[in-house]
Amino acid sequence: MIDRIKRLETLFLQEINTLITKLAANGDLGGFVTITAVKIAKDLATAKVYFSVFGSPEDRKKTQEALSLLRKEIGAELRGRLHLKRIPSFSFEYDDTPEKAARVESIFQIIDKEKENGK
Repeated sequence: MIDRIKRLETLFLQEINTLITKLAANGDLGGFVTITAVKIAKDLATAKVYFSVFGSPEDRKKTQEALSLLRKEIGAELRGRLHLKRIPSFSFEYDDTPEKAARVESIFQIIDKEKENGK
């Protein structure tokens, strides 16, 4: 069952990214949006879709609101595209991992500069 969930997570990640790309091209979303992960519950009834936005905090807020409003439409679109018995109910959550990684990277750069200046 775990392998099936992993395969479904990968499938939904690809399909939702495709749909999001189309929505972004229409201007329905703020900033550059990427779906970073999909986590499906063991009962296959719900799924959390994690996204990141390259843009301002306003873009992130606009994207969060748009995805929340479009979640049923995205589910309906996936029902039409994928021939699965059950499509989970989606919720969208902002993934701040890229921001954290950038912050850690900047700390490493500061440490490297301090090492160079200390030599």
